[in-house]
Amino acid sequence: MQKQLTIGETSARCAVSVRMLRHWESVGLLHPGRDGNGYRLYNEDDIARIRRIRLYRDLGLITEQIRVALDGPATETLSLMCEQRARISGHITQLQLILQDIDELSAYAHNMKEDEDMDTPYTDEAHDRWGDSPQWMEYAEYRTRTDDAQQQADLDAVRTLELELAQAMRDGVQPGSEAADELALRHRESLTWYHVTPSMHVCLAKMYVNDPRFRAHYDGIEPGLAVWLRDAIEAQAAAEGVDVENARWE
Repeated sequence: MQKQLTIGETSARCAVSVRMLRHWESVGLLHPGRDGNGYRLYNEDDIARIRRIRLYRDLGLITEQIRVALDGPATETLSLMCEQRARISGHITQLQLILQDIDELSAYAHNMKEDEDMDTPYTDEAHDRWGDSPQWMEYAEYRTRTDDAQQQADLDAVRTLELELAQAMRDGVQPGSEAADELALRHRESLTWYHVTPSMHVCLAKMYVNDPRFRAHYDGIEPGLAVWLRDAIEAQAAAEGVDVENARWE
């Protein structure tokens, strides 16, 4: 006669909680006997079944699949294993891609990403000044979520817009006009590296004039463009309710 164990003894022997044993019974995976007082009793066959349940649970099968693995033909069990392997392999691939993104985001955030084609000469300086800001993290997120082709396309779009700004200035478009407001808004929207509010746009516009390097960039496209762009941005932002004299980096 097989030795029979109580639920507590079975729990200890199989390293499965009492609660889990009861659950497996409730879903029909286990069918322990009962003594005269109604207490559960587990024999060696039950112990063997519990070990098999644990194995297939650890392999990631759900209840109905475990039932097939336990009670169905071996061919069905092997088919389940093939399906599960393919599913897990897909998850591993996805997780590896996530890990790559995490590593890349961290590298950009710490300014340690070697990407000479896209980096500007001022990246180190920008990281030193703003590396702890939300905008720098947005920049790192942008670099992570967009590929090189998209980043180049965004940069090309900015350069094209700068030529439009220069042409508007040559054509006599006045800051504050409808045409200048539309160009200033497009300029703000073209700054895809991080979210730029109207107030932040004004801060950038002032920097375009006050920082000799930015001023040289814009005036190199068209003499006086840095001041014209600042004035256009300030006028457009003022129309949105920004106090341009006290604009803040938000």
